Amino acid sequence: MKKRIVNFFSICVSFIFILSLFVGCSPYKELEKASKGISSYKITAVLDDEMTISATEDVVFVNNTDVILNTVCFNLYGRAFREDASVKPYTSINEAKCFPNGKSYGDMEIKSVKIGGEEAKFSIVGKDDNALEVSLEKELEPDEKVLINIEFVLRLAENAHRLGYLNESVNLGNWFPIIAVYERGEYVIEPYYSTGDPFYSQIANFEVDFTYGKDYFLSSTGNAKRIKEIGDVKQDKIKAKAVRDFAIMLTKNSKTKSKKIDELLVSYTGYEEDENIDYCLDVSVKAVKFFCKIFGDYPYKKLDVVKAPFLHGGMEYPAVVIVSDTMESELDYAKVIVHEIAHQWWYAVVGNNEIKEAWLDESLAEYSTALFFEEYKEFGVSYESLISEAFAGYTLYADIVKSIEQKLNTSMLLSVNEYAGDYEYSYMIYVKGVLMFDNVRQVIGKERLIKGFKRYYKKYKFKVATTDDFIVSVKKASGKDVEGLFDSWLQGKTIIGAF
Repeated sequence: MKKRIVNFFSICVSFIFILSLFVGCSPYKELEKASKGISSYKITAVLDDEMTISATEDVVFVNNTDVILNTVCFNLYGRAFREDASVKPYTSINEAKCFPNGKSYGDMEIKSVKIGGEEAKFSIVGKDDNALEVSLEKELEPDEKVLINIEFVLRLAENAHRLGYLNESVNLGNWFPIIAVYERGEYVIEPYYSTGDPFYSQIANFEVDFTYGKDYFLSSTGNAKRIKEIGDVKQDKIKAKAVRDFAIMLTKNSKTKSKKIDELLVSYTGYEEDENIDYCLDVSVKAVKFFCKIFGDYPYKKLDVVKAPFLHGGMEYPAVVIVSDTMESELDYAKVIVHEIAHQWWYAVVGNNEIKEAWLDESLAEYSTALFFEEYKEFGVSYESLISEAFAGYTLYADIVKSIEQKLNTSMLLSVNEYAGDYEYSYMIYVKGVLMFDNVRQVIGKERLIKGFKRYYKKYKFKVATTDDFIVSVKKASGKDVEGLFDSWLQGKTIIGAF
């Protein structure tokens, strides 16, 4: 009898052990798996009092294409802020918001490029001298890798943009040479357009040694560890696995509060005098929990939400988001926070070409925000009211465009630079996107639609997805033929008000 009990106990222990392989920390195991066989960056950077960053960047580039490569290209988004840039990252309409203290310029200079320790040939290329092309000494076969060392200097402009400094904040978004995506026989090296988020990148691993003034508080992609603090400066080592980009936000005289969700630490950083920090942290935590529940697990162990000067409402980066300090009410803060956190699923984990298919992350994030407020009724924002507002806003916009005898563009599939401006882009991608998903929901039902979101997330996490990938995911999840419905909306054939 004792032997049988021992055997039964052993079987139970074995079963529990096997079960533990499939549950528990599964998102972090997926992260570890995704971090294998991809490119990596090791960056050492120093930010001085003159708002200049001097840095070296060691990139282990892995040829994950199916062709032989002779060059590697990097997007140089920091060059967009130079005085002679022909493509400006801001429009004439929002120029004053971008430069509240007067026009300011920055630039990125490539000092040297080496391969295997030897000087390499490189050139500045692109429509607006916005990319770095490095010539390889020998052809790089698929799955082969090469070590490229880049020394660069980044001079920041004084502005309220993704990259720059203003008042007591420093925004370091899109601040280093980043590997351009290679597809259809060429590298994607589009300029830093003023409309939308003109970025496109694949996941990589990062290790960043960052030195900065001791009066700043650092928020960032990845997990930071203090290395040393000497005099007026401190140095952090920040590591991040399988992330699509890497951003750092610095704030002075700020206040941070955090809350743990199992192993995930969610933090909100506001200004020292703010009275809504608890509120904003609560919104952040609720958003993470909700999106984990309906879409799938968040794979990283940290998420920073940071209030900062920013000319738009907010901006997303992997594991860190900006919330503009121009918000006028708590509800405005809530809407921005939820939208930007939704981007952790739609852009950060499931990637897409944000230039060519902006709807694929922005429309999803905006509709995800509507789903959030439908769930959390205590905010006093009903799902029905959001749809009504979107409908009223879109039809008013259409009437205004027609009244001034301009052609109404109704496509959701244009590149961001092909839209007439921020208004047209916003109404086609954000507002119309919400109306489109609501129409699909009416046809297939809410449960089937969310099931499609979930299937899409599960299949394409850590990858780059396309419009067709999303539509097929909804079709398979719902068992409904939705191609024609999506196509009508995306191509601009659907007449708003007829559904």
